[in-house]
Amino acid sequence: MNGFLQSSAWVIDMKRLISLIKRHQHVNWTLADQAVVSGSNFVTGILLARFLGPESFGMFVLLQSIVFYFNSFQSALIFQPMMSAAPQMAEVQRANYLHGVFALQLMLCGVLVAIVGTISIIVHAFDLHIQLGIDSNIITAAIAALLAFQLQDWQRRYYFVQEKPSAAFLIDAISYGAQVTLLAACYFNHSLNVATAFWIIAGASFTAFTVGFARDNVLPIFLHAQAVLKQGWRTGRDYLVAWQFQWLGTQGVLMFSAGAIGAEPVGGIRAAQNIVGPINIIFLAMENVVPVMAAKRFSQKGIAGLLDYLGRVTAFGSALLIPVLIILAIFSGQIIEFLYGSSYVAYATLVMWQVVTIFMQFYLRQAFFFLRTVAATGAIIRSGAVMSITSVLIASFTVAQYHETAVMGALLSGTAAGLVYAVSAAYKIVHQLEHNIKPIAESEMDTGSLMGMETKS
Repeated sequence: MNGFLQSSAWVIDMKRLISLIKRHQHVNWTLADQAVVSGSNFVTGILLARFLGPESFGMFVLLQSIVFYFNSFQSALIFQPMMSAAPQMAEVQRANYLHGVFALQLMLCGVLVAIVGTISIIVHAFDLHIQLGIDSNIITAAIAALLAFQLQDWQRRYYFVQEKPSAAFLIDAISYGAQVTLLAACYFNHSLNVATAFWIIAGASFTAFTVGFARDNVLPIFLHAQAVLKQGWRTGRDYLVAWQFQWLGTQGVLMFSAGAIGAEPVGGIRAAQNIVGPINIIFLAMENVVPVMAAKRFSQKGIAGLLDYLGRVTAFGSALLIPVLIILAIFSGQIIEFLYGSSYVAYATLVMWQVVTIFMQFYLRQAFFFLRTVAATGAIIRSGAVMSITSVLIASFTVAQYHETAVMGALLSGTAAGLVYAVSAAYKIVHQLEHNIKPIAESEMDTGSLMGMETKS
């Protein structure tokens, strides 16, 4: 009898375990996906830094920063409205919406390639590429990487909106697996350079996109593109402005400072930042899951449900971050020498600056998740403005004397200033919504992005 009861209990426990795994499988796949993405980026940074050396690696970082800048258009105009609006739609409406979003994505790719191509022609016409030490092959490879990465990133975001993280994991494994493999092969064959790195990124990204496109066959419907753009324009426009400020306060500061300190210290800064790179597993996982879940909680349970959900995410993330960041700060010197070699040891102290910056960025993301969910995009813009102004001013007055340390100090100060503003704005909005004092100002609202209020009725 006891054996029968024990067997029954074991069966019940197994059913509970299976049920628990199924209930949270989207989170498990998302974390696995981000482990692939962040781990691959981490290894890629090590390979490029060790083989290219600080100066050439610094050149790669500067060009990559330009690619990141153009990707901000995709994030603002495509992903941010899509991640908030699509989860609140009925299935048929969502399908039509996503076909339109894909069409809009292709149009954006065409526009961005045309812009970058025009800039490239101007650079060559005035022989600026010779002064900068950048040949035409590097520029062409960077353009190809920009286009291919945007297509792959659209595919993976589509899967997250459709709550298919296992499919996102598949195409990311293809893309980043091929990227690391080819970079490692070039590294050991001593044939790796800046142009080759960008061509590898372009080829791996486009291959992954092709696999995803063939798998789901989501065709672009250009007739829906205009409606999608009109519906999400206000939100996308605000996000775009906010992204410009945030880029200026982060990547922009790095690029502008390169004129005063040179490309080599920029490579050292990126090497130090890359040490903390695996933390992006948490950040990117949140970026793919939290906006979707936050929109659902806000639509179903209002401000109380939203705050409860974000509070639990913040507590869980803090518990994961704190011990890891402390270890990285304590052993920064040993880690950077082991990964990059003795030529980067001089930049080990920068890791501690990056550790504190990352910790503040985590809380800034939580504030932004809240502001995005309630469509207070105006507050996000102003927070980005505070961040960029603070970073640029501090870098302008200190970089000539303190060099790369000044750059890290400027990035940290800008993040802290943006966090203070974002939290104060979020607190004000919560106070208004909880006490029904008055609705959020119309300038900060995008009725199109709060489609859940329409679909609920």
